Amino acid sequence: MDREDKRPVLIFGGTSEGRELAEYAARIQAPVTVSVVSEYGEGLLPEGPYVQVHTGALDERAMADFLREQAPELVLDATHPYAAEVTRQVRRLCAEQNIPCRRVLRDQETGEGGLEGLELFRADSAAEAADMLQKDGRPVLLTTGSKELEQFAEDPALRDRIYPRVLPDSQVLAKCETLGIPGSRIIAMQGPFSVEMNCALLRQANAGWLVTKESGSRGGYREKLEAAAICGASVIVIGRPSQETGISMAEAKQLLRKYAPGRISLIGMGMGGGGQLTREALSALASCDYLLGAKRMLQDAGPSAPQARQLPLYLAEDIAAWLEGLEGGVHVAVVYSGDTGFYSGSRSLLKLLGQKRQEQEQQKQQKQERQKQAPWRIRVFPGISSVSALCGLAETSWEDLFLASGHGRSCSPPELIREHRRVFLLLDRALSLGEVCRQLCRAGCGGVKVTAGIRMGYEDERLLKGRAGEFVETEDPGLTAVILEREDGAYPYE
Repeated sequence: MDREDKRPVLIFGGTSEGRELAEYAARIQAPVTVSVVSEYGEGLLPEGPYVQVHTGALDERAMADFLREQAPELVLDATHPYAAEVTRQVRRLCAEQNIPCRRVLRDQETGEGGLEGLELFRADSAAEAADMLQKDGRPVLLTTGSKELEQFAEDPALRDRIYPRVLPDSQVLAKCETLGIPGSRIIAMQGPFSVEMNCALLRQANAGWLVTKESGSRGGYREKLEAAAICGASVIVIGRPSQETGISMAEAKQLLRKYAPGRISLIGMGMGGGGQLTREALSALASCDYLLGAKRMLQDAGPSAPQARQLPLYLAEDIAAWLEGLEGGVHVAVVYSGDTGFYSGSRSLLKLLGQKRQEQEQQKQQKQERQKQAPWRIRVFPGISSVSALCGLAETSWEDLFLASGHGRSCSPPELIREHRRVFLLLDRALSLGEVCRQLCRAGCGGVKVTAGIRMGYEDERLLKGRAGEFVETEDPGLTAVILEREDGAYPYE
């Protein structure tokens, strides 16, 4: 395998934890290799370019060779909590090859409370559980899987009483046949199973016993106990091999995030207040780790991103410099007023980020050392522009408007209105509504029609309509946009 195809994270899976980690890696685009024993386990994993699968059992020598070949930066051991020998082997071989290894723990909630009348016995092993079943001759619903099925099938008398629930895998079914268990008593199904399904199977088998491992909520442990209590079946619980140390699923996902490309969401807020955010933009805000923007934008967007750390950064150079220090997998949302495609600061940031992405691609082509951080994934969420908002408020269209901005830019309203019959203009405190109208009047354009939207999107928004001469003394509070319309014989107003 070419070094470029190797994945930085290797997951030993085949369990629900392994599948969840693989699905999470695919979702955040973290490249991983997942090792499973069977083709059935492979079929449960997500397809796509970010999850590479190795299928087949590995003895100690094969596992050592596999680790050397893969040379991962991190190993996540998400094997079954009862596969103690596999866990010891993974840990030992990783230590020998100086590969960081983390054991992913399954929850240990027993869920045994509140089940009146449940007869529950505990065993330390499958062999002990098989001995305990000799108490009587009642049929047994065996939900411990296929790995230790021999312990229950070696005694012909017990073999004739068991109904093993196993995965619908050809190798597993062949094993059942080899052990002499007839197809009429094999339950080949993929969980998880509800209380109702467990009850149905107990009744179908007329089972007086249910044997399970202490599998936690992921293994449907509580649902098994509830069904047994309802059906009056006795339960034997095979305890976990030992008290393990490791990390939680949430901690494992946090480690995976370091190998995923960071996300940057450039979000147009529309007009003020945040009430015009699109659903996609709201979803992006809800999932971001950092929220960047001007102070007013942070105030408006903050309620939609309660978990995010807020930073008052809005200049492209400042944001690009700050991004350099971040680890992979972080989601950064940058909020802008209005629409991201209309006189927005997002343009400068996109240009800078595009240059950096080009540099990263060049480094990759030169086959330099593998980078610890993948390129940023950038998504732009356009907002409702001030043009669209004002035309909606004024009940007019903007298809024939000439779009311009006096917000921090040099602009001459009289020249614009002489050249264009209808002009849309963004204003600021320097070029206020009153100043625009004064300039128009000095140029002999006092009869120009003015439609102004003040603080659009906020509760105190206002719409003013009239002639330029009527608003020369107006002192608006900022956040204003206007439509200027010239009426004359050459350009009749429609």
